Amino acid sequence: MLVKIILATPVFPPEIGGPATYTKELAKRLRDEHEVVIVAYASTSERIDGTTLFTISKRRTLPIRLIKYFLTLFKASRGADVIYVQNAMAAGFPAVLVGMIRHIPVVLKFVGDEAWERASQEQRTKKRLEEFLAAPEGGLRAWIRMALQGFVLRHADIVTTPSAYLRDVIVRTYRIKNERAVVNYNAGEETETAPFTATPVPHQIVTTARLVEWKGIDGIIRAIALLKKKFPDVRAIIVGDGPEEERLRKFARELNVADSIVFTGRVSRAETWHIRKSSEVYVLNSTYEGLPHTVLTSFAAHIPTVATDIPGTNEAVYNRESGLLVPAGDDQALVNAIARIFTDPALRTKIIEGADKILQEKFSWDAHLKTLLGFFESIRTKPRD
Repeated sequence: MLVKIILATPVFPPEIGGPATYTKELAKRLRDEHEVVIVAYASTSERIDGTTLFTISKRRTLPIRLIKYFLTLFKASRGADVIYVQNAMAAGFPAVLVGMIRHIPVVLKFVGDEAWERASQEQRTKKRLEEFLAAPEGGLRAWIRMALQGFVLRHADIVTTPSAYLRDVIVRTYRIKNERAVVNYNAGEETETAPFTATPVPHQIVTTARLVEWKGIDGIIRAIALLKKKFPDVRAIIVGDGPEEERLRKFARELNVADSIVFTGRVSRAETWHIRKSSEVYVLNSTYEGLPHTVLTSFAAHIPTVATDIPGTNEAVYNRESGLLVPAGDDQALVNAIARIFTDPALRTKIIEGADKILQEKFSWDAHLKTLLGFFESIRTKPRD
């Protein structure tokens, strides 16, 4: 049995985002049988009973943050059995250095390529992930990020990904040994409890996303403009913030649908859950996803999903079983799928039931933890290379 597990993360609640939510939920499930220590970048933080939390302020400059994180992680990891880290750069680089010095095995959860994501956000590339990795754009910054990320991935004892698609991409790109790159599907969120009942608003759709180009929010706005011809009361709730927000607001005004689009900005998990439960359709219009955790949350919330048919997403959304899939970039197909959900109650019921079944069978916490703890145990008894 493990004695001490270090959870190293770049974000932590009350901040939102996959690594923050996942680390919190994981810590709550591990704390009863293991000693859990969390090391996080956080200016403010929530405490989890039964765990120890160390935080490094995000208000410091990047070099100082990295040094402080390394020193804090080094101190916290004394006597640890494993370091489980939630990204390959801000937390991953210090983690593999500590692992090498202390001879502690490192398991790294890789959910997205940061070199590509940052180049996209900085408007240095328009390429999709695989195109970018084959021929990177973005100059010296992109090269440094890929080199750093590759170093971390190759020096982790095990790299886990939430989808087979993402595993195959990083094995090809970063020359990771096949036996060190493994899939462990994400677990869906537990059903949120609230002191009130949410009733779906007719013809209301919702999406939750970081507002970046590859999330396809502009396509959702165009879909609203087309849907209004048949459903005048249609509206979209867009939950999240990001660098594309002002451009998207302007785009909604240009299409004369600003009154049908609500940008909420960043909101709490409970409020996000309520918005899902108050909507008829969840839409994910991305051109890239490792495996979208937000879809699993919608499965748990019993809201039917319409999503793009892209690798990663289609490992969770099976067309006409757990959602409807449409070609990426096809606005009319997106409109048609949303309209079907609006007008076909039998299809809605079938999709909700199918999504719940897949969530329980493929994306449960029991399955996720069993696989993860198996990884921990397998490397704990082996010497590092």
